[in-house]
Amino acid sequence: MQYLTLKDIMKTSFDAKEAVVKNSFPREIGTDYMEQIKLQEDLFFLKTEYHFLQSTRIEAKQEERKFVMTFSLKGEGRYINANDHQIIPFKEGFTTLSLLEKTEGFREFQAKEISQVRLILTERFLLHNLKESVKQGYLDGDSHQLNLVKFAPTPLSSQLLVNEMLNCPFEGELASLYLQGKALELLSLEMGQLAKKEEKITLDAYDKEKIYQAKHLLLEAMHNPPSLAQLAKRVHLNEQKLKMGFKQVFSMSPYQLLLKYKMQQAKKMLESGEFNINEVARMSGYKFANNFTNAFYKEFGVLPKALKKHSCFVSTCKK
Repeated sequence: MQYLTLKDIMKTSFDAKEAVVKNSFPREIGTDYMEQIKLQEDLFFLKTEYHFLQSTRIEAKQEERKFVMTFSLKGEGRYINANDHQIIPFKEGFTTLSLLEKTEGFREFQAKEISQVRLILTERFLLHNLKESVKQGYLDGDSHQLNLVKFAPTPLSSQLLVNEMLNCPFEGELASLYLQGKALELLSLEMGQLAKKEEKITLDAYDKEKIYQAKHLLLEAMHNPPSLAQLAKRVHLNEQKLKMGFKQVFSMSPYQLLLKYKMQQAKKMLESGEFNINEVARMSGYKFANNFTNAFYKEFGVLPKALKKHSCFVSTCKK
């Protein structure tokens, strides 16, 4: 199997409003065409076409939080996460919804034609437009992992919209407006179907016991938390039941609960006056103190340094 790094193929930046990468593969591997269109701030439309002559793995690295909606039109492939080997599947006629945050891995393809269309939403777009349905439901927390939100056959209504976007009848500004409208309609359709599937499920005594067990395991491993798939496997529940069960029992996702617990522990350490902010950040699982500070402020509405100063003042007064 041939392996391609990002340096091998990404010779063109996708920072412009429209960017095209083509024929970047070595000839013995096949041909490629990728076109990205910036529909509006923080919303992108990406067309990808590959023709592989042999099985290939392409390195993939994600630095920012993003919500990706993939419509597979032809062929099959999969993304494999390097850390926990979690798999995100892509299959002809199926839609894959995934949330990415600081992930590294590779995309694996067999020797055949691949055609995919993606809508890519940044975290800022989620905060402004989908805070309740996506941001709070899936992306809050500090999991830094991959999250497969949905993998299901693409509904006919979505197929028609994708086809209309690929065959846009306009050019210039009209094309931009047309694609924006279709993209937002496609997004609302898919999110509406996702919301229907998030309805409450019935939990018996066994399910609730396993959900509480999962909570214990998650908090016990707070410095190196398991993925949702690993956690579900350890408590013998499927991922969907575990995820929805957490929301019903604790009113939050597993990693929202983990983040809240981390912040509570961090607050206690700061209030004790025994640790500085960098030490607390490190013990809370953060490489960089500024990321910890942002998470802490979101949780308590106060900066860690303010709490630290207060604890030092109280400690001095007691002396």
